[in-house]
Amino acid sequence: MDGLDRTIRRQAITLTIGLWVANAGLFMLPALLSDFPMPAPMIVGIVTTVALGIPISAIVFRAAWRLRDAVPWRRYGATLLVAQAMAALIALIDAFKGAWLMHWFDPAFGVEDPGFRAIANFAGWAPLFALIAAMYLILIHNAQLSARARELADAREAASGAALAAAEAESAATAARLETLRYQLNPHFLFNTLNAISSAVVTGRADVAEAMLGKLSDFLRGTLTAPKNGMVTIEDELQTLSDYLEIEAARLGERLRVEMHCPPHLREVPLPGFLLQPLVENAIKHGVGATSRTVSVRIDVAEAEDAVRLCIADDAGAAPADADKAGTGVGLANVRARLAAIYGDAAQLDAGHRDGGFVACVTVPRETLRG
Repeated sequence: MDGLDRTIRRQAITLTIGLWVANAGLFMLPALLSDFPMPAPMIVGIVTTVALGIPISAIVFRAAWRLRDAVPWRRYGATLLVAQAMAALIALIDAFKGAWLMHWFDPAFGVEDPGFRAIANFAGWAPLFALIAAMYLILIHNAQLSARARELADAREAASGAALAAAEAESAATAARLETLRYQLNPHFLFNTLNAISSAVVTGRADVAEAMLGKLSDFLRGTLTAPKNGMVTIEDELQTLSDYLEIEAARLGERLRVEMHCPPHLREVPLPGFLLQPLVENAIKHGVGATSRTVSVRIDVAEAEDAVRLCIADDAGAAPADADKAGTGVGLANVRARLAAIYGDAAQLDAGHRDGGFVACVTVPRETLRG
């Protein structure tokens, strides 16, 4: 009985022993209630029948277990046939055993025809083994229902866990968008923009102030209406950068020159929203802000095998002697964290000082994101 479920096997053994002991008690009850002692052959016969009945019943249980996944008519029919075959077997054994015991205890007792006795015994054993088969089938069926109920409960728990994980992921995405907003609209940028607008109004350049307000409005709208999954197209990302850079250009004047290059067939590639803005802001803050001459900020988008490479470079000059190690800034750390969360190891950020300025390049998969 290797491989059988231990719980079902234990229940089947308990049920079988209890049934056969109860059957033996019914046979012995009339003699126990009378004043005449029970004949020794009868006692031995009942004990040996119980000893034979338990393992023979196990054959019925094994058949019912093997057929547990069969269609109902086959499962019930085949199990009943096996049960009746076992009833015929024990009836035959009991007939020969009874005749032999009577002759052994009393040699003068004539041996009756075992065949006739076996037929008579079968009429009694057949209903008992049918009951045994039915009890086994019910036991196995209940065990299957319990197993399915546990599987359903596990599935519901898994679904509930998945729903909770999805809710947590959505919450994390919302928190990430808010964190992104905090990084992009830092007080330094916002105050500088408002001061530039105020200066333009005071100096009578109403058209400049109006243009800066329009671009600031576009930038805020793009930040607040980002998709729930945080992904935009490269074209949308470049448009947001254009709005941001036009605000900075109005503030910095001729000190800032901007170039953008992106092949048309890459404009629909998905990209995390506002991924490049911290890199552009770094170029303006540490590049344009570090010198009084005109600085060019160049944004290039190009293919790199199955990936897309987006680079932001400035020509502000060589790194100062006390510059921090490349790649350790807050903006760069934020970009790396977002890339790791969305793409895993499939994306990367390379940043550092090059001849004539600072370059930060982001490489992302062209199509497939980490699930």
